[in-house]
Amino acid sequence: MKRIVYLLITVAFLGSCATTTKTTEVTKAKPIPPKGVTFTKVENLYAFASIQMPFEGNGFGKWKSSSNENDTGEIIRNIKYKGSQVFVNDKQLMSNIFKAIEDKSDINNVLEGFKSRGFLSHWLSKDNVIQEYSDVVIGGKTCKRVFVSYNWDDSTDFYTLAYIVPHHKTTVMFYIDQATTSPAILEEDVKVLDNVFKYMIETVEFREEK
Repeated sequence: MKRIVYLLITVAFLGSCATTTKTTEVTKAKPIPPKGVTFTKVENLYAFASIQMPFEGNGFGKWKSSSNENDTGEIIRNIKYKGSQVFVNDKQLMSNIFKAIEDKSDINNVLEGFKSRGFLSHWLSKDNVIQEYSDVVIGGKTCKRVFVSYNWDDSTDFYTLAYIVPHHKTTVMFYIDQATTSPAILEEDVKVLDNVFKYMIETVEFREEK
C-alpha cells in the first residue's frame, strides 16, 4: 500500500514539474517599407481610406502638377519617379480609361484593356518587345503584374510596370507608364518600383462600399 502511495506522489510531483506549452497567436507581419524611400500617408483620396505615397527618396518625388483632391479639398500631387509620372487609379478613373470593359472586377479583362491602349499596343507589335504577365498574391489579393519594355536604342529603354488589384466589383491600378531609362539600369529601376508598389498595395486601406 505504501508503495502505491509513494508511486502516486512521485507521479504527481513529476507532473507538476513538466514544462507547459503555451499557445501563441500568430500575427500577420507588418509590411516593411522599402529602404531609402519616404512614404506619406494620404487619407480619403478617391476609393482609398488611406494610402502610402512615396514622395521622397531613391528617385521618388512629387509630380509638378495635379488635380487630385481628398475629401477636405487638399491638393494631392501625383507621384514622380526619375522624371516619369506614377499613377494610382481607383474604380472611377478605371471606368473612364476602360469604358469598353464590362466586367472590371476581372484582372484579366482589365489587362486586355490596358494592352489595347494606343502606344502600348504599338509597342506590343514590335519584334524586340519584352512582355511579362504574372499573377502575384499581395496582401491576400491575387493581383496581375504587368511588365512591358521596348528597346529604343543603345541608350534608351521604354517600359511600363503595372499592378492590377481586384477590389470588390472593380479593380484599382498602380503603374508607371511609358517611362524611360538606360538599358544598363532598367532592371534596377524595375526592382525599386516593384518593391514600392507591393508596399503600397499591402498597406492600402479601402473605403467601405456604399
